[in-house]
Amino acid sequence: MSLILYACANQPGTWVKSDVAPLQFNQDNYACLQESQQPYGYSQGGFGWGYGWGPGWSGYNGYSGVQTNQELYSACMKARGYSWQPDKALSQ
Repeated sequence: MSLILYACANQPGTWVKSDVAPLQFNQDNYACLQESQQPYGYSQGGFGWGYGWGPGWSGYNGYSGVQTNQELYSACMKARGYSWQPDKALSQ
């Protein structure tokens, strides 16, 4: 099931809604992007090879950021009345 959702989420296309002005689409798109952001991160603590000598002596290594949860984004756009229309070149 998740493979199907992944394939659909990565298929090129656009969100459409009849009689929506470009400004309204941009506002809805921005709001849905904000609502669907989720933090992610990785951290690794430690002090390297025994007794604190070696790689990683500085303590913690890691990274963090935010990413768009595509399922939440899609749900938000659908709740605002949009539907996903795949590019015609790929669906033929």
